[in-house]
Amino acid sequence: MIYGKIDWNRLALTALAQYNVGTDELVFLGHSENVTFRVDTRDGENSATFKVLRIHYPLAQFCDRIWQQHAIIESELMWLIALHQDTDLVVPYPLQNLSGTFITSVAIDDSSATLNCTLLNWVNGSPLDSEPTPTQARQVGELMAQLHQHASLWELPSGFTRPKYDWEQLHASLMELRALVDTGTISVTDFAVLENVVQQISNVMTALEKTPTNWGLIHADLNENNYIFYAGEARPIDFSCCGFGYYLCDIAHTLLHLFPENRKSFLSGYQSVRQLPNKYQRSLEAFFLGATLNNFAFLASQPNEHDYLLETVPYVTERLCSKYLQSEAFLFES
Repeated sequence: MIYGKIDWNRLALTALAQYNVGTDELVFLGHSENVTFRVDTRDGENSATFKVLRIHYPLAQFCDRIWQQHAIIESELMWLIALHQDTDLVVPYPLQNLSGTFITSVAIDDSSATLNCTLLNWVNGSPLDSEPTPTQARQVGELMAQLHQHASLWELPSGFTRPKYDWEQLHASLMELRALVDTGTISVTDFAVLENVVQQISNVMTALEKTPTNWGLIHADLNENNYIFYAGEARPIDFSCCGFGYYLCDIAHTLLHLFPENRKSFLSGYQSVRQLPNKYQRSLEAFFLGATLNNFAFLASQPNEHDYLLETVPYVTERLCSKYLQSEAFLFES
């Protein structure tokens, strides 16, 4: 599998040579934040096992090279190790290479350029092929609450560093959308509405103190692609986007991918583990619109998604943003 001038299979095999892992088959899984492979191995004669190899080279949509930095990657792995050791959650924790470290550096070619690679255990389970049932949505809510509960109590190791999902990040997303005004994909009127909403979200963020109760490490991408089910249990995978943010921001991102009735089930599951702030709905709707805007900014970097934005942005500004700006609830409406 070759993208551009990089032979990803060769790089993967070179990285795996630095682990005590016998490779029977290498299966390409995809390329987004990382280039990802499933590694099929055998423990003993008959026991088939799997691992996940990640080459930390994001697609152009994830243009910020921060995701490739050693300290950033290492900090993600620290949280996965802590979750594995401190909780009953089944997570993709990292495996050490032959040098006893969790990050393996591999040369791209004959030059001095290298890429960082990590090897994780495989989490058994299956993704959903349809909208979750109310019971499954509730389980995902419980899962997120457990992640937040751990993050709120965990003492960060020295040197721990991950990106922040805050006002500056949201403003950067807004600026990415500004370019689509010049091309006519987003109207001047709709962009003005988005600007107004972003200012309101900024006010919400300013009013929320960054305390362990409402701010900490979040998964930041717990959608239907990044949770799986095994024997009726919801399990989180792909922590590549994890960082610091408001817990309500994390919740809002997941709610963005759920039907209104399932949003209620999710929140019920969450609050069975961890309480939300009093009168949280108004703030949660602000973060919901922030998550929507961030998603628009991601799609803006993909020309094949511009027709979708041309159709969807007016709907969001008219049906959701207008209600929010008039203090009308919308989160649980069909």
